[in-house]
Amino acid sequence: MLFPYRTWNTRRIAVALGVTGFLVSFLGSWVPSVWGDEAASIISAERSWPSLLGMLRSVDAVHGSYYALLHVWIGIFGASPLSVRFPSAIAAGIVVAGTVVLASALFNTRVAVLAGLVCAVLPRMTYQGAEARTYVFDTAAIVWLTVLIVHLSTTHSVKRMPWLAYAIGLAVCIYLFLFSALILFAHAAYLLSDASTRRSLRRWLQAVAVGIALAIPVIAFGIAERGQIAFLAHRTRITPEFVIVEQWFGNIWLALVCWGLIVAAAAFWWKGKRRERSSLALTIVWLVLPTIILVAGSETVVAMYTNRYLSFCAPVAAILVGAGIAAFSGRWMRVATVLCVVALAAPSWYSQRTEFGKPGGSDWAEVSTTMATVASRGDTVIFDQSVKASWRPRLAMKVYPQGFSGLNDIALKTPAKETRGLWDTVYPVSSLGPQLVGVRVVWALETTKSDESRADSDLSVLQRDGYTIVERLRIHRTIIYKLTRGGS
Repeated sequence: MLFPYRTWNTRRIAVALGVTGFLVSFLGSWVPSVWGDEAASIISAERSWPSLLGMLRSVDAVHGSYYALLHVWIGIFGASPLSVRFPSAIAAGIVVAGTVVLASALFNTRVAVLAGLVCAVLPRMTYQGAEARTYVFDTAAIVWLTVLIVHLSTTHSVKRMPWLAYAIGLAVCIYLFLFSALILFAHAAYLLSDASTRRSLRRWLQAVAVGIALAIPVIAFGIAERGQIAFLAHRTRITPEFVIVEQWFGNIWLALVCWGLIVAAAAFWWKGKRRERSSLALTIVWLVLPTIILVAGSETVVAMYTNRYLSFCAPVAAILVGAGIAAFSGRWMRVATVLCVVALAAPSWYSQRTEFGKPGGSDWAEVSTTMATVASRGDTVIFDQSVKASWRPRLAMKVYPQGFSGLNDIALKTPAKETRGLWDTVYPVSSLGPQLVGVRVVWALETTKSDESRADSDLSVLQRDGYTIVERLRIHRTIIYKLTRGGS
């Protein structure tokens, strides 16, 4: 038997698969170099409370709750990649456990076990479970909020406290990530799909009103700071592959299998009991509608789509895949299908945990290690500012400071913690002539996507100032130049 669920209750199954989900996300999570979004989390969380609050009034208010939690965590456990990603792995386990409980309530124990197994290995889950960002926490909150609404509606609860808990839970979801509010469409679809659950509609609407009222501060800040995601219009090309494959499944073969199982689930369970049709209404709306809204909004209103924003739909994708597997009558057919899903997900899991496995192939850990080896105390270092903020090699010094100890950062104007923005402010290299007087060795860190530098202007300025390139080290996407003046 694939899993001895027949002798276990739902709670034991949820705990066991939750631990499995934690381990799958945790293993190897410390290997990849930190990348730009994680750097934003770490730099923000390392601020003092007054500095963090000041920053949130200008940028990233929608991630403020996560930054506050990470601030406390870093204060206790430090800011290493292992440390800052560990809470996300825990949250991934909580997502898997919640997925089991929810699938059991919507369908049956068999679907719950299969959904939990799929959720634990789904590439979107294993990605966010090894990422120092807010999305996995938001996903966990949404899954358990959905467990609560299913429970309240099926038991026809009239007590105020459980519905107040739903309102507070909804507010928590929105504080964790603004687009969490899209889950309300799925909850509404579930309540409206059956006469028995419609009895709870009035209390649900009241709870929603309270929850949104509690979340008004972050909603207001999110609307005010909407220009912060305007870059998506230029950097996110919405294609069918991006939405259908990369959004949850990571590779084309896994996507084909999973979408086939989702279609099978819809066909099989729609012919079932009234309760199962209500479950389909909830799961399909949850899976499809948030994507349609964000894609349509990006095309017609303002840029708002990137696949990370739909991370909270990964658990319901797992539930529907599990429901599709459960539709097979033969036990060994179900076992073979689960093994097929695991095998097809494995390459994505592995690629996420390689040294350069983060978006853009971030290589800052290796850059820091290299600088510790080749640079000498008292040398000067400058960083390419010509690329987008989340790619700038200056962030290597912020998240891996050990390799830059003793080096002179002459371009620094104002540290991030003293600004209301996310990043340090710096002087352009062209204005650093006075600071370079008497400086013999300069290390210039430039970012490139090819063999040619994307920041030749910095090197040209230094060469006009009398420096000569004497060494060039290609890491992955970063090139380290050693320039000297007045001798080698």
